[in-house]
Amino acid sequence: MEVVARDFAELPQDILMDMFSLLETPDLVRAGSVCCSWKAGTAYTSIRSFGLYKWPQTPCLFYTSGSAGDNAAFLFSLVEKRAYKLTLPEPPIHRRYLIGSSLGWLVTADERSEMHLVNPVTSEQISLPSVITVEQVTPIFDENGVIFSHHMAGSVAGPPSTHSLSRLRDYLFHKAFLFYDASARRYIVALIHNPFGQLSFACPGDEKWTWLPPHANFDDCIYKDGLLYAVTLLGQIVAFDLSGAVVTTKSLRYPGSMG
Repeated sequence: MEVVARDFAELPQDILMDMFSLLETPDLVRAGSVCCSWKAGTAYTSIRSFGLYKWPQTPCLFYTSGSAGDNAAFLFSLVEKRAYKLTLPEPPIHRRYLIGSSLGWLVTADERSEMHLVNPVTSEQISLPSVITVEQVTPIFDENGVIFSHHMAGSVAGPPSTHSLSRLRDYLFHKAFLFYDASARRYIVALIHNPFGQLSFACPGDEKWTWLPPHANFDDCIYKDGLLYAVTLLGQIVAFDLSGAVVTTKSLRYPGSMG
């Protein structure tokens, strides 16, 4: 039986979604070249942008190489045992720090300690609120009004400190988490940062990072049904309700408690 291209184009989006969600990353990218309607369709773009897979995909290794250029990166497929070279947007990916990854996106910090979401497969990039909007960071300006360093608030563990634009990321960032809230149709980035392992969050398009006091020593996070659950190094679990205009907090477990 002869199959013509228009038959592929007329397949319902829900069927395409079921098909695409079973593909490994390299095969999903190839699927977009079958016909224009597949590449532009909701099923294809949703799978690539939001990671709506049926089951966990075989991980790919992401790495850079100075000899390949500042904007070049590589994705090594463990399934195919081969590497794919990628060209990613500015600022140079080779000079950024990787502070988190999820749903096919990387959370990076560039040489000015500014953060971006980068999708290495689609080459999409989303800027996050400036690092100077983190509650514990204060910019220091020169005589021309240009930021040349940052002042980071101290904690009970030490005094305040001053860091250059590039060095701030060494001291401020601990770990970043990316979640997708399907009901609100938005990404949420949770950031564990110093001083003292505190927690802030932001969504792309926000003007600033929102600090979640008063707890500290956070080590891990997960998001479900509008609630951000965070666990501390001491075993305390704190739930933050991010669904309303005002964030509410509830402690669910304390060290030494049962259940």
